[in-house]
Order: sequence, then structure tokens, then C-alpha cells
Amino acid sequence: MSMACVTPVLSVARDAVARRRLVSSRATASRAATNAPCSSTESRTETTREMSSSDESDFSRRAVMRRATLALVSAACMQAARPALAAYAVPITDEQFASLEMRARTAYRSKNLEEAFALLTELHELEPNDGQWLERRGQVLVDLKRFKLAVADFNAAVALYEPEYKSLGLLSNRALAYEGLSEWSNALIDYDEVVRLSSAIDRAPPYVLNSRGNVLSSLGRYDEALESYRQSAEVFQASRNLSGAIYAKSNAALVLAELGREEDSVYEFEAVARRAAGSIDARAALAAIYWSQGKASKAEQTWGWACDKINSGVLTEGGPALDGCALYRDEDWLLRIRRWPPSMVGKMMNFVKLRD
Repeated sequence: MSMACVTPVLSVARDAVARRRLVSSRATASRAATNAPCSSTESRTETTREMSSSDESDFSRRAVMRRATLALVSAACMQAARPALAAYAVPITDEQFASLEMRARTAYRSKNLEEAFALLTELHELEPNDGQWLERRGQVLVDLKRFKLAVADFNAAVALYEPEYKSLGLLSNRALAYEGLSEWSNALIDYDEVVRLSSAIDRAPPYVLNSRGNVLSSLGRYDEALESYRQSAEVFQASRNLSGAIYAKSNAALVLAELGREEDSVYEFEAVARRAAGSIDARAALAAIYWSQGKASKAEQTWGWACDKINSGVLTEGGPALDGCALYRDEDWLLRIRRWPPSMVGKMMNFVKLRD
């Protein structure tokens, strides 16, 4: 298989960082490989994998691929690239590049998002034809809630990747960005693709299934949302992730209420409350339903238990309540952040307004 040399083109108007650093012959070879077609079925399978925002290998997903590429690119090809590189800046060494990559990974893990964004921008400028830096920067932008910019980075990364390569992390994170923009249909397309690809490699993504349920609920497709939540809960349960299973089951119970299956909803919420003694969400929902059924005493008792006995969402003195009764009085939070369906939000608002 032939492989063409790719010479980087830098504008003389690059910022100080780009003028200070430029990709070495190692990175040039990597970009050449990025533009080469992938004909191996085995390699396509190996490069299709699930990535999440908590994956410790987020910033080194394709490091092995880059190193392997060096063995495939001829010395003559790398030598031909050097004059053009030298014309713009002093090449960066492998060690310097690895250090920059490690700093980006460390900054992200430490939640120093602005620093991570800046470092990933440097990496992208050094390897402009390698989509992984745009993908990782897009992930940071999602965490920064800069959703339009995140979508732009993800789309640019896809354009750079080989057609056979599919990043489940990119698809999942781009779906999250679309959710942030309330573009539910676009989010669903990406989540559906993640589910399809994951099924092909026998990996069920419970977080994606739960998020897919959220999107379907936002689209008013409640029967489908219910099925997605139940699938999510089953996978969480099988992997012994109790908190994930409880959250997915609570979402399923909310959808049951929206579908008019109130008794089924109460049954599910009561089961959640028994299994998760600290679940404010389940008890708040139960209080709202009990109140709508005219069971005022039971509603007050359930609400009181949630607020007085397990409301411990204030992590620092004087700090905000991250999970507590105050949030369930906030209609916007219930609809936009917690994503309760409309009828349940209405029940909750009736309860808190009438009792207060």
C-alpha cells in the first residue's frame, strides 16, 4: 500500500505557541498515515471502541497507531518533510510532545478545563491532520458547556478520521453537545449509532441508553424512552452499578407516570425508595403523585422524610444545595436539568405551591 508524504502548511500569522513549536518528522509520519486508507477488517474492529469522559486513556487513544505508523513510512518521506518544517519553526521532540500530551491529560483529570483546552489546542496545531486532538478538545468544550464549539470540533475530527474509523466517545459526546443545544433529533441519531456499533462489538452502554431515553422523552416518544431506560437499568444491574440502576429506574418510573400508568409508576418509585434509602428524587416524585391523588398526609410524610432526614446536598457550609428539596421547587431545573416529563413537573409544582 503506497503512502504519500504530507507536508504541514502553517500561516505566518500563527500565534506565539505555534511559532514556538511545530510537529517533528514523527508527527508528519502520523499525519501521512491518517490520510492513508484503512483496508484491514481487523484494524477497523480494533479501532472501534467505547470512550467515556472518565476514561483514563482519553488523550492517548491513538498513540499506538501513531507509533506503529513510523515503521510504515519511509525514511526518505520523513527526510523530504524536514526542509518545510525548518522553514517555520524548531521541531518539537518526541519527549516534548509526550510531555505536552501528559499535561493535557492531567489538566483534564484535575478538572482544569481551560488549561486542558489550551494544551489540546497546542496539540492540534502540532498535528493538524490528526482528528483525536479536536475530538478531545470537543470533549472539554462539552464540559465547559460551549456546545456549539464542541459540535464544530467533533465534526472537524470526523472529517479527518478514516471513513472506517468510528469513535464511540465522539458520538456520545457530540450527542451530549446536541442535548445542550436542545437539538434532540441530532442527539438521537448519534446515540442510536453508538447503540448499534456497541451491539456489534457486544458492549452495552448503559449511560448512553439512559441518555437516549432522555432524548426520546424530550421528543415525546415515551414508550421508546421507557424501553431505553429499562435496558439501561438492566445493564447497570448486571454490572452491579446500583446508583446507575436506581437512576435509570427512576427515569422509567417518571415516564410511566407520563404515560398515565400512575399505579405502575408508584410501584416503581416505592421499590426505588426501598432500595436506595438516600434517594431524594424518588421520594419527591412520590410526594407529588400522592398529593395529586388526594393523599395529603402521605405526601407530607414522604416529602418530610426526603427533606429532613436525607437532604444532605450542601457539601460546604454556605454552599449551594447540589441535591436537595430546594431543587424540586425549581420548575426550570426540573424541566431542563433533571428532565422530568411535563405532567410530573406539573404535579410537583402543584404540591410545593399549595403546601407552601
